[in-house]
Amino acid sequence: MNLSLKKCQQPRRLQEFRFNNFFSLPVTITEQTSTARPALIRRTLLALLALVVTALVALYVGRQYLVNWSLSAGPLEETNEIVLARGTTLKSFARKLEQKGFISNSSLFHGWVRIFSDYSLFQAGRYQFQSGVTPAEIATAIISGNVFTPILLTLTIPEGFTLRMLADRLQHIGVGSRETILDLGAEAEFLSQLKIPSSSVEGYLYPATYRFYEIPKPQEAIKKIVDTFWSRLPADYEQRVNELGLSLNEAVIFASLIELETSREEEKGVISEVIWNRLRRKMTLGIDASLIYGIEDYEGRLTRSHLRDASNVYNTRIHAGLPPTAIGSPSLTSLLAVLNPTNHGYLYYVVDAEDFSRHRFAKTLAEHNKNVRSLVRAGHGR
Repeated sequence: MNLSLKKCQQPRRLQEFRFNNFFSLPVTITEQTSTARPALIRRTLLALLALVVTALVALYVGRQYLVNWSLSAGPLEETNEIVLARGTTLKSFARKLEQKGFISNSSLFHGWVRIFSDYSLFQAGRYQFQSGVTPAEIATAIISGNVFTPILLTLTIPEGFTLRMLADRLQHIGVGSRETILDLGAEAEFLSQLKIPSSSVEGYLYPATYRFYEIPKPQEAIKKIVDTFWSRLPADYEQRVNELGLSLNEAVIFASLIELETSREEEKGVISEVIWNRLRRKMTLGIDASLIYGIEDYEGRLTRSHLRDASNVYNTRIHAGLPPTAIGSPSLTSLLAVLNPTNHGYLYYVVDAEDFSRHRFAKTLAEHNKNVRSLVRAGHGR
């Protein structure tokens, strides 16, 4: 019995030993794991943090690079045009910009627009850019819709230009016929539309350079020129000339005489004085530029018959007062000279015998005749 009991008890101790060892083993493993895991987590978090920081730095550097690139002058060396057609993708347009030399890198432009701009705001059209344009300027212009419209026609009207000269020039560049333009210049209904208080458009054709983006009709060309006259005329001009006893149209005629008599700015006030003084004394003006304007076939030299021709209503040697219309296009300085004559007491002037771009002014007829004789001796008498 005892023997059998011992035999039975021995396996039980063995079982206890195995059981105890079985349960003691996991306890040891758990202690090791609990010590190692925080370190592993810390290392993992630090690695992740470093990765995030690196990514953020890379993103910042990349964005800053794009910003700097977009504000830097591009490779365009001379003025050029580009067309953005409707339906063009950003990728295609960026590639086109690079191919035509507007930008250095289509991928950078694509990325910059995606991040900093809005391609949906780009407006289709033709655009022109100058050399050195930046990518940002390109985007701004296209978003603003600053499309380029090529100038098809440039017309320059110099000071003193006449309607006849304008008609010749417009006909030469393909804008109407000379006859049509001359007829328009005296058409009452057209003049009324232009608010011109005269029987002719003469004097209201403001001297300037005009640009047309499509070939105009003669009426459109003249209207643009006259509109410029009204826009340049000082707002109080009519009131000021009225206070001096002139109508607006008379002031324009007066200014055209000044313009045609001298090209020197410093003489305009003096010429104005002479005209004012002679008008107030009821003297004929004797301005040959006006006489010449009234000669249809003038060939460059005045004859005695011209000087005595009373049928020429522009002959201010015979007809007192101002001529019936302006005799050319006055500049703004000539218009203002009407308001600001000098006060020397001059009644006469003639071309200076020593400098044909100037005039000699005189207070008396005797002094004037002396100046005329000097001019005749120089071989340039009028």
